[in-house]
Amino acid sequence: MSDLQNASGTPKFQMILASSGQGLLDKRAELIYKKTKAALEDKLTSLNRRKDSIEYEILNLTDLSVETKDSLRPGDKSYNPVAWVDKLCDLTMQLELLEVEIRVAEEVQAEFFSVTE
Repeated sequence: MSDLQNASGTPKFQMILASSGQGLLDKRAELIYKKTKAALEDKLTSLNRRKDSIEYEILNLTDLSVETKDSLRPGDKSYNPVAWVDKLCDLTMQLELLEVEIRVAEEVQAEFFSVTE
């Protein structure tokens, strides 16, 4: 039997056109739910990766160990206190804003995609 016909001999295209009702609505709802849930999970993954990246940048920035045992110069020769403070403040602000965005996304996930009893 051809893939284009079902057991009763009705062409598949005709079956698709005739299908309606709750079964079709349920399938559409399931697909929309899956796509939307995946989009939110992708957003959270992206936000958490950005957070990790900023935390790593802060870690590198705050590694001010001296170059040698007899040197008092932090980091390297190009150390600039004003630039260091500006960069640290900027990264800290980015991190705080990102943490708020993550918290909001997690709240949306809990409200709309968690099973409630």
